[in-house]
Amino acid sequence: MEWIVLGEKNGKIRLVSKNNTNGILPKGSYLTIELTSTGSKFILRVDDTEQSEPYSPSPLIVDMDLSPLKQDQMCQNIISAYRVRDIYNRSDGLIDFIPPQSIARRSTQAEVDLALGGGTSGPKVFVATLHSSQNQLLKDESGKHITATLPVDMFFHQVLVCGKTGSGKTVATKYLAQYFTESLEGAVLAINVKDVDFLKMDCPSRTTNPAVVEEWETLGEHPRGVENYTIYYPANIAIDTTQKVTPEVCQKITLDVTRIEPEALTGLLEGISDTASMNFPNIFRHWQEEQRSNKNGKFTFGEFVLYFSEGVENGREFPTMNSRGDSSFVTLHKGTCDNIIRNLDYALDFFDNKDAKCIDETDILVPNKMSIINVAGNKGIQFGSILLRDLLHRIVDAKDKQRSRTNMLIIIDEVHQFYNTDSSREALGDLDTICRTGRSKKIGVIFSSQNPTDIPRGLANVINTKIFFKSDANSAKSLGLRVTDDEMESLRKGFAVASIHELSQLKVLKFPLSYSGVFEKE
Repeated sequence: MEWIVLGEKNGKIRLVSKNNTNGILPKGSYLTIELTSTGSKFILRVDDTEQSEPYSPSPLIVDMDLSPLKQDQMCQNIISAYRVRDIYNRSDGLIDFIPPQSIARRSTQAEVDLALGGGTSGPKVFVATLHSSQNQLLKDESGKHITATLPVDMFFHQVLVCGKTGSGKTVATKYLAQYFTESLEGAVLAINVKDVDFLKMDCPSRTTNPAVVEEWETLGEHPRGVENYTIYYPANIAIDTTQKVTPEVCQKITLDVTRIEPEALTGLLEGISDTASMNFPNIFRHWQEEQRSNKNGKFTFGEFVLYFSEGVENGREFPTMNSRGDSSFVTLHKGTCDNIIRNLDYALDFFDNKDAKCIDETDILVPNKMSIINVAGNKGIQFGSILLRDLLHRIVDAKDKQRSRTNMLIIIDEVHQFYNTDSSREALGDLDTICRTGRSKKIGVIFSSQNPTDIPRGLANVINTKIFFKSDANSAKSLGLRVTDDEMESLRKGFAVASIHELSQLKVLKFPLSYSGVFEKE
């Protein structure tokens, strides 16, 4: 199949199909023009494409029940395309013309790689097209799928994945997470807030869909579970093993009052003023340091609750210690004290469970390991917000002091569910600092949500990669993506529009099915 260059108009190259071309090249496809006279090569990306009838046939012929002429039924494909990559040898500062009547053909994989400008290292996706409400994978002249390589640096410039339920965002996130653990030898920490979405990634994916199998074969991959995989869950919550979650990879965890960072405890507080929230960690720090000195590190959270209650009865004046070790006193309002006591009572079963493990950064920052913290269920979000904040402090500290060189990826799935309490908002607030400094520390964050407005305020400006599966077109457009309402509505499962860090030419893509943790119905 070939196309003929007509000329240039408004910055776009216009082309028409030759007689041997019997179809429409979809929007988003790539064309290559080679000039044998100069050795120059031009790679174009189709921006607009339509059917045209060169002989303007009259409907009267068919209306009079006459047979249409063959010429009258002839169609052509008219294309407008951007120049995305010019390859030439001239050095006079000018740019080569693309002469009319030049011949264009579909680009090869190597030429698309050149046009996209990506590297050879990174997770592979399929380049796709959108036309007339149809999603298609881009193919070359031999019928092979065209792929693109997402840059590894994308992970450390933060990623937003949006889409409605069932659109493919969780499957895509699993695919990226598995690549990070296996190919980058990194550590992944994922927060699971819903059902068993991330709880079966130790098992290979299962499908009988021939299209999926063909995609895996194109990439030279096969389904497989993540080998080093642990699910951590609060000791006060029973994990649901009836949904075929492997019990052997599950580990009960608890919070250790002797080691927890005082600031993480603000994750307990609900209905407390900001000022009171600032004072509470300093009250706890003073008590914690005192217990460490007097009890050789053997004390419980229940003892702190008793200490605080006695302080309320004795005038509500508490000694404090800030992070620098400076001591002082603070008097809390009675209403604030009552709220804190209620919150402390609520959290008693998070701490000091004897048959559960206390985890820290050394359990998470392990090469090739995927750690899942399951906070689905009653009280799970509150527990997760305290634990996540404590872990984030420890992970950043370990990276700052170079105790670990392991690349780290943090995944917050279904942000809108994790973000619905004051305590979890506090935990996500800490991610703000990580997102802004993640590149230097090699810490990446993937936010997955149904709506980009669920992301903590201010973070949208530091997220450099946005991937939208089928969702609200206006939300995508507000973040700079070029997509119409019809195009967004026509996205099928697994297809997405995107703005990828350092891969600006990739607009429509399809993720392969994750190699683990996805089980399609047979």
